[in-house]
Amino acid sequence: MSSLAERGTTPGMTMSRRALWAVPAVLVLSACSGGEGAPAGDAPPSSPATSGATTMAPGGESGSGTMAGLEFQDQAGAGDDVVVSTVNAPGGGFVVISAEGEVLGATRLQVGTTPDVAVELDPALTEDTELTATLYADTDADGEFDPAVDEPVPAPVDATDDEVEEPGDVVEAEATYTVG
Repeated sequence: MSSLAERGTTPGMTMSRRALWAVPAVLVLSACSGGEGAPAGDAPPSSPATSGATTMAPGGESGSGTMAGLEFQDQAGAGDDVVVSTVNAPGGGFVVISAEGEVLGATRLQVGTTPDVAVELDPALTEDTELTATLYADTDADGEFDPAVDEPVPAPVDATDDEVEEPGDVVEAEATYTVG
């Protein structure tokens, strides 16, 4: 039989081979369970953040790596819908189309970048109109646009941009819509 020093232990300390592999196995299983033992702050599997539902980021934090923004181009059509070229919505929300302060339509957005966002207009346009597309947060997280509750997303500050955004500016763009 070998001495304790030869086995790498000191008197009063015992060495169990089962204990050496059991500790890492317990840690791995705890981390994978998603329930008890999961780190605080992990989203449960059924949360809106993992189910593809629109989420609102609290306190101005973003839900993706993109800065909020949108591209809205001049266009022509029958007047019943309009397309916003690209929308970057780090916290999800809505793209809202308005003319002279009147909301004409809104479409719900998922978190991230969405190309070619179609927005139905009601009432339909009957003449050429200057439209504004604005990104709104789903402030009450109910999935329905409510202009009395939901708030426009503040414009991000971009140090590389030639145009410095002023405090209070929101993510919006204007375009001319030609009926016909």
